[in-house]
Amino acid sequence: MKQIHIDELKSLVENKDDVNVIDVRPKEYYDAGHVPGAVHIPLSTLEDNLDKLDKDQTYHVICHDGVFSEKGTKILDDNGFDAVNIEQGTPEYAGELEK
Repeated sequence: MKQIHIDELKSLVENKDDVNVIDVRPKEYYDAGHVPGAVHIPLSTLEDNLDKLDKDQTYHVICHDGVFSEKGTKILDDNGFDAVNIEQGTPEYAGELEK
């Protein structure tokens, strides 16, 4: 499983790199603040939404503390997607969060 540290994600987001972030936390956590540009797909619905994702893209999966994102990354990996787990979670993101 590919992984990067939350600081590397911040650098990608700040440099406006073509980065696809999937936030797998529950809705109330996502609504309280998320990494800029992150798309909300709760872990419980990720498998049901795979048809909305592009296998030609890389997806960076984030959650609150790295546990759900690791599970989400495994689901994507197992279904043929290029996925990267974000070590740590949204609370450790040093940049400004979107609401």
